[in-house]
Amino acid sequence: MARIIRPGRASSASAAVAVCALLAHGAASGSALNPEEIDPTLERDERGMSPFNPVPARTPSGFLYERPYARGTPWRLGEEWKYRFSTELGVLSGSGGAVRNYADYRGGFVLSHLGFAMERNANYLDFTAAAAGRKDQSYRASFGRYGEFRTNLFFDDTPKLFTDQARTVFRGVGGGDLTLAPGLTPGNNTPAQIQAALQSASAFELGFTRTKSGIDVDVTPGDSWRLFARYTQDRKRGTRASGGASSYPGAPVAETIEPLDYKTHELSTGIQWAGDAFQANLGYSGSFFRNGIGALTWDNPLAVGDPAVMKRSRIDLYPDNDFHNLKLDLSASLPMRGQLSGGVSWARSSQDDELVAPTVNSGMLGSLDLSQWNVPGALSQRTAGARIDTRLTHVSGSFSPIGDLSLRAKWRRFEEDNKTRYTAFNPLTGQSGYLGLDGGGFNIVPDNIFRTQVGAVPFSCDKTERGLEADYQLLRRTNVSLGYETEDNDCRHRERQGTAEHRYRLALNNRDLAWATIRLSYEHAKRTGDDYSFDPNSSAYAPSAFLNTPATLAQLRKYDLADREQHIVNARVNFAVAADMDLALSGKYQDNGYGSAYGRLQERIQALNVEWNWQPRPSLSARAHYGFERVRNAMALINDDPAGYTTGNPDAGGPVYPLANRWEEQSRDDAHLLGLGFSYAFGAATLESGYAYTYSPYRTNYSFASSGALVGGSLAAAGAEQGMPVIKFRQQSFDSSVKYKVDKHTALRLYFRYERARFEDWHYDGLPQLFGTEAVFLGAGPRDYSVSLIGILLQYTSR
Repeated sequence: MARIIRPGRASSASAAVAVCALLAHGAASGSALNPEEIDPTLERDERGMSPFNPVPARTPSGFLYERPYARGTPWRLGEEWKYRFSTELGVLSGSGGAVRNYADYRGGFVLSHLGFAMERNANYLDFTAAAAGRKDQSYRASFGRYGEFRTNLFFDDTPKLFTDQARTVFRGVGGGDLTLAPGLTPGNNTPAQIQAALQSASAFELGFTRTKSGIDVDVTPGDSWRLFARYTQDRKRGTRASGGASSYPGAPVAETIEPLDYKTHELSTGIQWAGDAFQANLGYSGSFFRNGIGALTWDNPLAVGDPAVMKRSRIDLYPDNDFHNLKLDLSASLPMRGQLSGGVSWARSSQDDELVAPTVNSGMLGSLDLSQWNVPGALSQRTAGARIDTRLTHVSGSFSPIGDLSLRAKWRRFEEDNKTRYTAFNPLTGQSGYLGLDGGGFNIVPDNIFRTQVGAVPFSCDKTERGLEADYQLLRRTNVSLGYETEDNDCRHRERQGTAEHRYRLALNNRDLAWATIRLSYEHAKRTGDDYSFDPNSSAYAPSAFLNTPATLAQLRKYDLADREQHIVNARVNFAVAADMDLALSGKYQDNGYGSAYGRLQERIQALNVEWNWQPRPSLSARAHYGFERVRNAMALINDDPAGYTTGNPDAGGPVYPLANRWEEQSRDDAHLLGLGFSYAFGAATLESGYAYTYSPYRTNYSFASSGALVGGSLAAAGAEQGMPVIKFRQQSFDSSVKYKVDKHTALRLYFRYERARFEDWHYDGLPQLFGTEAVFLGAGPRDYSVSLIGILLQYTSR
């Protein structure tokens, strides 16, 4: 059975890493030395939230507030201006400088923080810089006049290095045209020649730098008016690994290097008005993506069919695209403590990128003349002409007919109109269909071997949501709520035209206990729909000239359209263990059962979180967190049997999908996250430390009815076990610093960081860079790494 690499796997690991960074530092952004982007010269205020009450204050949910920072007395500049200045700079040394996991761990001089602020009456100016001149540098500036206008500017660099040990036979890395190294012939090399070129190639980096910058302006010309405008530019430059095949059905494979030259412009502006009983908001937002390199072309390293013809391959890269959104929101106060709100929003997504010809090669491929397919004239239209329009209308209202009862109702309508149209037709030859991956002629109508798509399918859905909720105050700070919602989907060109989901929710919030706050909720939802059509878009396909292959298994159900019954339980209890200590327990259970025999059968999510916080005095605090999540999935399918293709039978148990080819897979994805931290001030010194640990194993188990269910048949079945090896990701980091105050304005800080990550992934274990005549890889899979960094830093502040 073929194992599908899950695209979301890297995302899950990245999310776990981000959460652990949050636990260790308190934030997931910023530089390596200052992930919180907070002035490191600041110290906690010994008075806490109030100079009159030494007991730590709590949030309405029962959590302890963090003690605020002491601001100190500003210095004067002239008669009216007051200013503050702070900086931290020093020297770093350690190993792991090549690791750039969203931070810069190189040694050398570092200006980790620079801050300057000025005030005069209501006017102010504030500037901060972090890791200036390094790969994770960050700058902020803000100026304005309190109550009248505010302007913010920012600039951030974020580095990401996938590997510094990639090797390739290509030249021109970072551009849109990859050519083979000298001595190699496009489309006509032996494995021995490729292996020799790889051995002599130098290692290089795959990675990118993301640069975000922008300006934000906010003006309040009066008590009721507010005008705002924001512009952001997001730039990503670098390279990453990309798969590339040269012919249908996709062998041999060459792992290529995709150039990243992305630029996204984001703009938003609007006007708001707020009166005593009426509020209005009119706003516009736009996003404009531009790709500096439109296509990637490369020489074929290995032989693909006729080497005199199949020399090169090409893939179109992400197209330039635009997004516009205009919205109007209104809100009015009503009797009985009521509120009525509503709005309408219109949006358009479009791209009209220039299309590339079906092939980049020339010559005769059998009876196929590629000169009739490698020019723009072979396209039915020169540009994409893709566009989707949407409209969102919503209304909600709330009121309290009696003092302890609140009622809420909502209605929301989302409409989508996909205007994208395209027909795969070559005016030069009069044929429909397309060339598969620059050289596969199996999909040219009327000689197509397989069922061939010749028209774009304009998928679109309209969604209507309705909801009612009642909230009743049982006690002074205890509420119970009951809610009911419906969601109706009306889709075009989907297997189910309509689906309907009904959801019930019961919740209890208790804040009357002096020692705890309790939140409990239960949701039950059930989704059903119209009859399921397994082939709703047959008009967009040309039937095979030789075979009668069905579109798919008739009993297969897509998970977003299948019948589903869902149960969700959420619970959270925050304990006030002592006046200076809290403990929080939270958990979630979600069960999704699908009424399907094939496709996704079940999904189950379990989560548990434990948080502890202790603040006995301003000079001492400690915290700990443990989080666990488990996601289970089950799916089943039947591998098709080519021997039955001529029958066109789509049913399970038929000649195309015999029950002997049925297989089932169960997966379990776990994530363990642990975070510890404490701070202790003694005399003139302050010690702060944090530790974060992530462990994420992913397990799969499968069963199959016979060897026909596996790609590779009896040979694969002979070596098959009960599942694939466990994929594991481990990461741990430890940060510690000791700060010693030399005098009121000066301090020394000794900093240490250690980070280590380990990967176990059978997709990459033992994978050679050259796999016979079938594939050439970059050797750019995930690699273990470790970082150790030590630094001595000087702090100075005017406070």
